[in-house]
Amino acid sequence: MATLLYVFPHPDDESFGPAPGMAKQQREGHAVHLLTLTRGEATQQRHAYGYSKEKMGRVRYEEMQGVADALDLASLTVLDFPDGRLDELDPRELEAAVAERIDAVAPDIVVTYPVHGISGHPDHLVGHGIVKRAFCALRAEGATSLQRLAFFTLPAEGEAGRPAHLQGSPQAAIDVIEPFADADLARAHAALDCYATYQDVIEEHKPLDSVASGIHFELFQEDHTPPLDALADDLGIE
Repeated sequence: MATLLYVFPHPDDESFGPAPGMAKQQREGHAVHLLTLTRGEATQQRHAYGYSKEKMGRVRYEEMQGVADALDLASLTVLDFPDGRLDELDPRELEAAVAERIDAVAPDIVVTYPVHGISGHPDHLVGHGIVKRAFCALRAEGATSLQRLAFFTLPAEGEAGRPAHLQGSPQAAIDVIEPFADADLARAHAALDCYATYQDVIEEHKPLDSVASGIHFELFQEDHTPPLDALADDLGIE
């Protein structure tokens, strides 16, 4: 079985897309870990509740504990870098934090956003570069566990009704399309339900509708045509 580490900037990044695939991978016996770089405290949703950034960060951290249970994650680590300001930090500090967690988990597969970040959020773009640098640096230093770097994405030709601001990847760039079962989708919805402060956003955008055709990934420095059926395929991992 494989060990996977998903790295995203914000709470809910995991549930607004890859969650059904994460649930499937965990159900099949893979160890699925999640690292979140911020507590998502800068979200505009805080104004609806009259929360300060500090209060919103605490609430979202608590919501993520429920997500870890809903998806049966092997581990959840939530860091406290400033939400919405990752581009203002020394990138070496972010890279060191990601590398430290990779060292601790020793994943076979690391997953983050693609270069376009799907939504184009600056934190997503910074996260892509930081994770890629950490992955490449650790492999160059001889980290033998690291076998694959994957980027969760959406197909460029998306499902009807997908929010217009979301960007996908062309079919030629997609190396994995991982299907999931109804039970995996139910667990992903249970994870979304944990975000009590985001229910109006979830209802408006219906994020899991965007992955109805399967969870799509690009693979760094790999080319698979046709796409693989699972993120751990072709790695020789039993």
